[in-house]
Amino acid sequence: MNFSNGPGSGPEPGHPSWGHVGIAQRRQRRVEALEKTDDGGLAEALPEADGLDAEILRLLIPATLAVFLDPAMALIDTVIVGRLGMHQLGAVGLSNMVFFFVTVFFSFLLVVTTPRVADALALNNRRQASTASIHNLWIAGVIGAALTAFLWCNAPVLIRGFNPTGPVAALAVKHLRVRSLACPAALVLFVANGAFRGARDTKTPLAAGVAQNFVNLSLDLLLVLVLGVGVAGAASAATAAQYTGAAVMLFMMARKDLLRPGDMGSLPPPKQWADTLKPGVPFAFCIAAVVSALLTATNLATALGPVALAAHTIVKQIVDFAMAIFGTFSTVAQSLVATCLGKGDKAEARRYVKRLLQMGVSVGCITATAIMLGRDVLPTLFSPDPTVIAAAATALPIVAASMPFAPCALSLEGTVLGASQITWVGGRTVLSAGAALGFFSQVSSRGWGLPGRRKDLRHSCPSLLQAERAPFTLGLLHPC
Repeated sequence: MNFSNGPGSGPEPGHPSWGHVGIAQRRQRRVEALEKTDDGGLAEALPEADGLDAEILRLLIPATLAVFLDPAMALIDTVIVGRLGMHQLGAVGLSNMVFFFVTVFFSFLLVVTTPRVADALALNNRRQASTASIHNLWIAGVIGAALTAFLWCNAPVLIRGFNPTGPVAALAVKHLRVRSLACPAALVLFVANGAFRGARDTKTPLAAGVAQNFVNLSLDLLLVLVLGVGVAGAASAATAAQYTGAAVMLFMMARKDLLRPGDMGSLPPPKQWADTLKPGVPFAFCIAAVVSALLTATNLATALGPVALAAHTIVKQIVDFAMAIFGTFSTVAQSLVATCLGKGDKAEARRYVKRLLQMGVSVGCITATAIMLGRDVLPTLFSPDPTVIAAAATALPIVAASMPFAPCALSLEGTVLGASQITWVGGRTVLSAGAALGFFSQVSSRGWGLPGRRKDLRHSCPSLLQAERAPFTLGLLHPC
């Protein structure tokens, strides 16, 4: 990777001092450019807006396309499992939810890996990037194996905590035990995604996601519909697909020199374990806070009756889709900021963030306008019941009002994550979720009804969303 400023700017790539000298020269040029602001020197030193847009779109478009992979696969998977019966469908949904919430607590592996790889590549040190990735892969593999043992042994207890009926509980335990075998792959994929973000590459994860979903669909059709294996077949298909995605990602990491097989024997020292696991604490609080808010919102809607619950589900689906698209702003911001800071170039990082905020406002306003104009039509896509449609329509204007701010919040979150300031994001999320819980208490006591139940707070912790939607993780959604 060539970060030089052109011929005669310093040592050629490959020279031992090239990375450090190149960065020093680049910093000096930035200082000189700032001193020439009055004669137009700054405009020449920094990338033009068109260049910023091109780089942002190069990352944003593949990341956005990846958003549509897992929802589409989840819909097809639901249709296939639904043919087995009501109990099977409920059991698979419950098992997948438990698997997701257990593994998403370790999505911080993605966030930790990104800046480490970006810093190494900024110094043109591929060996250091490989070592950083391999150390985190070892950590992910060990934790994943421990999670497999935990879920296998405690599957009955975890499933019973949701009070399902007897047939559903038995099927859910069977499904969860098979799914638990995919825990190492799920965590390895967090690290692999982080490495590619650090390398400013969102195309490879998209390609690996296509391969994973193809395997999932093919095995679903074979095991569930042709061979009649049932819920165990559905779990086996999902598990095999995640290992396929992990294998493709590791192969591509080796191809792109982000992982050198000869370095696989390098085990992470104790300090590396501590530095990697430390961000897990704010992540745990972040996810717990968001889950509490989501469950409270669902409980409030349930208490309002079946019409409100159905309308709540419709609004949630619309919000989830919009937030999945907006989540790509966090992905791109994290990748670009981590790379710029790795080069010591704060000025360029600011320009990228400013441009992302401008683009985010535009996308958010367009989305808000679409929701407002379609508030009476969008609910009809989910339900033919006029009372449910009317109830959902009353809540959609509140959702629309928040849309312009969501991409901006996600862009800023990605900025903070790219700067490795994870604690700030965790604290912000806990405060946000706490404010929402206080608001929910007013909704309940004052009888404000469904319009008072504000949209789901996944934008308060987009990592939960990203881990959920990112290719081959758990079905991305993109770090807390």
